[in-house]
Amino acid sequence: MGTSNNFLKRSGFLALLMIFGLSCSGEENVPVSVEADEPRTSKIEEILFIGNSLTYYNLGISYHLNLYSANDSLPFKPLIQELAFSGYSLAVHLVNEQTLSKVNERSWDVIILQENTEVAVNDGMATLESIKAFKELVGNKGTSIYLLMPWPYKDQPEMAIPIKKTFEDGAQAIGATIIPVGEVWKAINQEGNPNIDLYDADGLHPSLQGTFLAASMCYSSIYNRNPSENPYTADLEKDIALYLKQKAD
Repeated sequence: MGTSNNFLKRSGFLALLMIFGLSCSGEENVPVSVEADEPRTSKIEEILFIGNSLTYYNLGISYHLNLYSANDSLPFKPLIQELAFSGYSLAVHLVNEQTLSKVNERSWDVIILQENTEVAVNDGMATLESIKAFKELVGNKGTSIYLLMPWPYKDQPEMAIPIKKTFEDGAQAIGATIIPVGEVWKAINQEGNPNIDLYDADGLHPSLQGTFLAASMCYSSIYNRNPSENPYTADLEKDIALYLKQKAD
């Protein structure tokens, strides 16, 4: 499906945001690979993650959600894919041909958007406009949009406040569902459990525990399942995996 006229009018504005979006990460702008396409059947529930390095760290949130699904008795074969590039904001995705092609290749049941943290904090209006543009892009295909709320940087917990507002505004604007990873992340950090460290060594990206928490929350939100009843642990110690599952539900 082609983009709407309104979306095309926005593309010039969105293109101006590319430089800002790309500068928000210290990493090189290197894309991760996308899983090969699979034939579509009526029994496949189709989920697409669109994001950045927060999305693809530790093999990717989609990887762990796939394994959650594999350890469940879902009455269908899910198709879960991920398109994530280092440093990308949602605005940059919207002027990226690979992203547009991926969104338009099928009628996804669910698209999960993860914004660049710096953009969510410092330019909530840009995030809001991008969320609206993604809604226009999927049109009336019946796709549900979920917003995966990022977490604040380890040394800047105050970032949680503008992140929450940005995502609440976006969800209200298009009727999206928030997966409030950042809120749960903050609550876990405040507990000070010595066995839990959701951050990678850089204080920005997720550790395996952090990615597992995000995947657990996606599993709970999308499938309406209790993660604690699923045996998948991502090779974490069982007590740590259970703790994160309980927080995710």
